[in-house]
Amino acid sequence: MSSTLNFSQILNNHLNNIMNPQSFIQPFNLQQLQRNAIATNGNENEMNIENFIPNNISSQIGNDQNIVALQTIKSEYNRDSPHLKINVYKQHQQTNQKTYILQDDKIIGGNQIHKNEIQIIRRKKTSRSSENNLDIGLTPIESNIDQVPCKISTEFGFKYSSRITPQILLFLSLKQFNSSFAALPSNVFRLIHQFIKEQPKFYIQDCGTSLQTLVRIQKDNPRIINENNKYLIGADFYFHVVQLSTYNLKFEDKRQQETDTDYFYQTLVREHIRDRARIHGLSKEEQDIFQKYLQNYTQMKKKGKKQYSLENCNRPFLKIQFDTPIVKQMAIFIGRPGGSNIFKIGRSQDCDIIVNMNTVSRKQTQIKFNVNQWEISDGEGIKQSANGTWQSLQQYENPLNPTQQKISQPLRIEDKMEIKISENIFRFDMVGFGIQKRIKLNNQLYKDLTNIDLF
Repeated sequence: MSSTLNFSQILNNHLNNIMNPQSFIQPFNLQQLQRNAIATNGNENEMNIENFIPNNISSQIGNDQNIVALQTIKSEYNRDSPHLKINVYKQHQQTNQKTYILQDDKIIGGNQIHKNEIQIIRRKKTSRSSENNLDIGLTPIESNIDQVPCKISTEFGFKYSSRITPQILLFLSLKQFNSSFAALPSNVFRLIHQFIKEQPKFYIQDCGTSLQTLVRIQKDNPRIINENNKYLIGADFYFHVVQLSTYNLKFEDKRQQETDTDYFYQTLVREHIRDRARIHGLSKEEQDIFQKYLQNYTQMKKKGKKQYSLENCNRPFLKIQFDTPIVKQMAIFIGRPGGSNIFKIGRSQDCDIIVNMNTVSRKQTQIKFNVNQWEISDGEGIKQSANGTWQSLQQYENPLNPTQQKISQPLRIEDKMEIKISENIFRFDMVGFGIQKRIKLNNQLYKDLTNIDLF
């Protein structure tokens, strides 16, 4: 009985030590702070915390209260603990950015959160600052509007990361009762702990307001395209995915087709005539065949009311529609099964789709059929576009048949991810979350590991 009590007490003591951030997270030095874009003054042990004042504090309280708020922020903020830094700025105006710090499931200096979420909301003027439940504010263009475009879920954040898992219990018991394991260097314990503990996960969701939330697509990190996805290229040019297919097997029911080739071209002709869709991805030989079918469309139409659908063709395709208020514009990209095709959108004359808008770059966006999936990325090669390629968290909805807008599916926040709401861009930097990339063991650590016989 006594051994059981001692074991529990030992585990509890070691648990308190292991969950102390000072035990596993090394303080940032000056160079590390500069690399993470954290403002410092001449003394590397001090931090210019005034740069971390949230909008809802600095703009709504007096000078005397501001001093008290700064003291509160300094007492709440721990630069050695993991935190999510959120920079808010306008497009191409990063010098005027505001910085928020999300740590321990709350915005430092702000109000306590409720229901495991942080709200990104328009600023609302109130007579008393205590009535303002603002978490992160947007520009007060319309002061009488209180909308929540999106929210950040912290349900699986910092507190979730402190859970006592079986892996942690095993780690503690080995450290206490296995002398060989206990002899490992402290830096080895830090590495083990970073790998086995639950990592904080933060999610962002669009709340279905008119201010839609968009996530930036990086040039070197393509995103998979799905039906009803909506995209913004440049500043104000939208398009959405109407239909897509990666690859279909050949028909088994011969009654629904003449031949694969004949059915394919007749379908393309009908898409072109009915929706004025431009066809991209055909070879020169296929383009000549398509033109012949197009010329004979009147005769083909007399064959009867047969149902022609791209989904029944034995070719991968992507059909998109540009959301222009004047005329419906369609484009159909045809891929090659098992191959790779790249389609370009931009102002350049060698793009597949030319968009004559000043806010669109010469090589704005690339759409690619990659073996068995459709992908979208920004820019071309090593050069990204000026205004970015963005994907809306909201799915496209037909304005002629609107449905009740709902909260979007949660999207996990990644390091250096950027989202856009109206003209505001939010950049997320994950600071102090442990090992982000594969690290190389130094020679001394390698010797320490190889010279210890655990069992």
